[in-house]
Amino acid sequence: MDRRIQKTRQLIMNTFINLLAEKGFEKVTINDIAERANINRGTVYLHYVDKFDLLDKCIETYVELLLNHCANSADTILNASAFQSVFEYLEKNFTIYKLLLSNEGFGFFRSRLYTIIAQTVTEVVGIKSENSAFSNDVTTHFLTSGFLGVLEWWINNSMPCNIQEITEQLMFLLEPYTKHVRV
Repeated sequence: MDRRIQKTRQLIMNTFINLLAEKGFEKVTINDIAERANINRGTVYLHYVDKFDLLDKCIETYVELLLNHCANSADTILNASAFQSVFEYLEKNFTIYKLLLSNEGFGFFRSRLYTIIAQTVTEVVGIKSENSAFSNDVTTHFLTSGFLGVLEWWINNSMPCNIQEITEQLMFLLEPYTKHVRV
């Protein structure tokens, strides 16, 4: 992709994010974005159909960035190091993820994140139960809901505990689970 196109899209997205934080999604207009970015309205429409399309692309971008960070971290298994890496990334990018997770209008972000975490739990952990009483689906959704709930709580409450504390607590909570499931 042409660098100018990338720069323009990034400018539009950054402007949009700043306006979201200031005004909320409902009050942001394409005119606001164009004016703040110091570009023509038509330029915004050249790259995005409307503000809903821009929101979708923004969500996809930040989900991908989180995924890429996780994929590039040294650990490919869900352990203390992997959890710590995720929370370090979220801490560094706190503002945008707080915005995307805390606004009720962005349910798509949470839904997309849930799907990705569930896939990761299924694929990375491999969930192979030694006890047939454990359902892989129930286990996957229990762990996914729990992790996403903790992640949302941590972000929405402005990181009330440090990364080491949250990682240790998650590992403690997962300990009984790992006794029943081969990882």
